[in-house]
Amino acid sequence: MPSINKSLLSICCLGFNHADFIKDNLDSILNIHYENIEVIVIDDGSSDDSIRVLEDIKETYPLPLKIISQHNTGNIGLNFNNAIRESKGDLITFISLDDVFHSKVMLQQINELNSKSNLAFIASSKALSINHLGYVDETRPGELQLSKIKNPQIEDLIRLEYEQLGAFYLQGSIFRKSIIDSIHGFDIDMTGDDIVLRIKLFNYLKIHSDWSFKIINNNNIFYRLHDNNIHKNSARQIKIVTEVWERYWPNKEIPPLLVNWVCGYVKNANFEQIIRLFTTNKKSIEMLDNIRVQTSIKKSIRNDFITSFTKFIFHRERLNEFKRVITLFSFIQFSYIKSKKRPTNNIHFTKY
Repeated sequence: MPSINKSLLSICCLGFNHADFIKDNLDSILNIHYENIEVIVIDDGSSDDSIRVLEDIKETYPLPLKIISQHNTGNIGLNFNNAIRESKGDLITFISLDDVFHSKVMLQQINELNSKSNLAFIASSKALSINHLGYVDETRPGELQLSKIKNPQIEDLIRLEYEQLGAFYLQGSIFRKSIIDSIHGFDIDMTGDDIVLRIKLFNYLKIHSDWSFKIINNNNIFYRLHDNNIHKNSARQIKIVTEVWERYWPNKEIPPLLVNWVCGYVKNANFEQIIRLFTTNKKSIEMLDNIRVQTSIKKSIRNDFITSFTKFIFHRERLNEFKRVITLFSFIQFSYIKSKKRPTNNIHFTKY
């Protein structure tokens, strides 16, 4: 389908030690085959070769590419707000430099937004995962709970933010920049980024009912799974949800899915980690009233001594996606490397 060369799309990219994945990301932008794109990259103080890789690519990159290198803040919302301020497009999207776009679907979304001026955003109810090498994880179908709702309304999206702790992926979704500006972008005083922006957006559209939105089922993003994914930091994820719970639903009960997250985290946490988790904010303290949470804490403390003794005898640690270290009796240590061979039955994301 030929593109409608109309609105400028600003693609805001955020990277931190993503040197291995930058080329895949920027290539996926080129493969959208929509000429009216600008790319703004925020590098949040990477210690790898990210800046060198970006500067090398910029020399021959056919699209406008602005690179902003800064000291590490660790504040995703603040960093994306910096990119928003630099963006000039009528349309805007966000992505982490380790992820990649499904280029064909992105072009379809752009064309639809160009042809329907009342669309506030287009998002997807599906997100496929890829491994370090870019091969799709076929064990993860990628269907979100949103896919089960026929003709979802704004109230459905808000409900999913509370019940499922997220309606859809921010990456790959395309928004009218005027609306993002109207809600003042991300809240930099919140640990969370995507969930906060979505809730602010949905609340805005509740008031301004002249806007519509569209949910598609084709994935617009390939989410990269690797050892440095932020979502693997369970304590941070729980902190995000408790902050959102406190700000947007202070009078509601603890979301059941959050209870599951907390119990799962506590099961493998030590006493110090448990104390930190439940002293994060007001809502984290309130979680202590939950019976399931109380039971999980008791079991964790009881098992802490047994776990510590077991680790003294034998402990295996995963350093990265491939390297493992085994320690015996706290001082005998050796490491090994897992095979880096790709699964033969997987498809590379570029084949989609």
